[in-house]
Amino acid sequence: MSNDTPLGVSIIICTYNGKTRLPDTLQHIVLQKIKVPCEIILVDNASTDGSKKLADNWWDTNKKYTPITYQSFSQPKPGKSYAQELGYDKAKYSLLLVCDDDNWLCDTYVQTAFDIMQEHPEIGALGGWCDAVFEDKEPEWFQHYSKYYAVGKQAMTSGDITNTTGYLYGAGMVLRKTHWVALLNHGFQHILSCRKGTALSSGGDTEYCYALQLLGCKIWYDERLYFQHYMTAGRLNLKYLSRLRKAMTYSNFVILAYKDVLTKSVMSKTLRRQRVFVLLKNGLLKNVYRLCLGNYEQKMMSYTYFKKLYYLVFNYKVYLQNVSKTQQWINTYS
Repeated sequence: MSNDTPLGVSIIICTYNGKTRLPDTLQHIVLQKIKVPCEIILVDNASTDGSKKLADNWWDTNKKYTPITYQSFSQPKPGKSYAQELGYDKAKYSLLLVCDDDNWLCDTYVQTAFDIMQEHPEIGALGGWCDAVFEDKEPEWFQHYSKYYAVGKQAMTSGDITNTTGYLYGAGMVLRKTHWVALLNHGFQHILSCRKGTALSSGGDTEYCYALQLLGCKIWYDERLYFQHYMTAGRLNLKYLSRLRKAMTYSNFVILAYKDVLTKSVMSKTLRRQRVFVLLKNGLLKNVYRLCLGNYEQKMMSYTYFKKLYYLVFNYKVYLQNVSKTQQWINTYS
């Protein structure tokens, strides 16, 4: 850790129209049991509902109950990744804790995360797990699809998940500021941008985890890091779920470049043809049938199949461009 970066935790809250969600999120931060220095960096990402003003006023009223300090900023450029980067830049402490505006951290989250990162300097990204809290009634299908909402446990046991899962969802993730600075200094730029307002682009946090792996860092899960994820009623429908899953399909295509660079197995034209042949041989007829006559899950699986096939057939140049971008910055780091 750089000598000019003081030890502590900077909680990064990025919000888009989060006026109704922010008070509960901030309240759970006020209740943190901490010994470590801590601050909140709130970044308003082009909100139109007065989120920043609401948060500023709430904190002025409640700051007397906590030693945690607070700053807020505006990022007019839409995209969660841009808001996060502004938050990372403004953060003064060694650790960056990503707390979405609908995340309610347990009262030991910050201190436990700090202790784990101090004990294991090899960790690049640390994550926990969460339950859902519903604004309205829980849909009967939710538990089956909860992973798409970043709900549930990310591993069976605590510890290193670099070579198993390989990534964490962004909510509750803890990073080191020195790693973020190192990535920027060597030319790293996100290919994926996370969400932009109501648009459901996806995968920026997964991309960052694979970038950290390319730096030689470990990805770590610890079940002591628990929070609740507040679910607004407007997100709990199959149309929204389908949009999430479709966004993730593209994200997986982008992440493929990182995986292949990491394993030094960049896809050649020959391997690409082989993968296309295997997909067509093993799945074409089955997925045409599912797409036409299947239930919701079968149709979504078929959508994923055909998009994967499409990307392999028509986006090979894009894949190679993504590989090249990744290799350029990792070569300067090496």
